[in-house]
Amino acid sequence: MTKSIKDWLNEGEALYGQAIEEFHALEAQLEELEAKLVAKQDEVNQLAAIIGRSPVELNHRKPTVQIVEGHAPGSVPASRNTIAKALTGRGLG
Repeated sequence: MTKSIKDWLNEGEALYGQAIEEFHALEAQLEELEAKLVAKQDEVNQLAAIIGRSPVELNHRKPTVQIVEGHAPGSVPASRNTIAKALTGRGLG
């Protein structure tokens, strides 16, 4: 039995719904972990001040985005290969 376009769209919507729920759950976990990390940093830094040690700093490595004009000098063509490299964090060479 073949699927109709409506069946495919419904399946896509269901997959999207599941993915967005998982995304929000992970986002909430991340926020919770970040709050715990800040609290632990405060605790460590209080102890460090008492015993004469250096304070610790948070090392947040958040992704950065650089917008490049499509035909600007030094721009990289948007081929499947370069897009895949960018998504996996590999250099574009």
